[in-house]
Amino acid sequence: MSAVRPPTGHVFRVERAAGPVWYAKYRLPDGRQVQKKIGPAWSERGRPPVGWFTKRTAEALLRDVLDQARRGTLPGMVRTGATFADAAAEWLRFIEEDRARKPSTLNDYRSALKAHLLPAFGSQPLE
Repeated sequence: MSAVRPPTGHVFRVERAAGPVWYAKYRLPDGRQVQKKIGPAWSERGRPPVGWFTKRTAEALLRDVLDQARRGTLPGMVRTGATFADAAAEWLRFIEEDRARKPSTLNDYRSALKAHLLPAFGSQPLE
């Protein structure tokens, strides 16, 4: 049995065609490694506009994520055991009730799920 490690991580900047972007890369206590896009990098002088990140603000965001991981409150950290079949059922409910699709569309979706997707991926865990 392996020991539970404290969460660790760092931020790094990637040059993209649309401009530089900050990313966070961190390891969770269960050993999984995660890389998330933080947002556009601000390298000019002065205060960044809303939605832009300096290195200091990107590191502060990473610290918040690592603190949540230490406390066990980070979304997605606790595995739910949900399968593809569970997600497909919820998706069908959403399409039927929230999106109010026609019955013929719902029948097509159910048919595709039943014939092709559920036999192949139904018991596949999502996490």
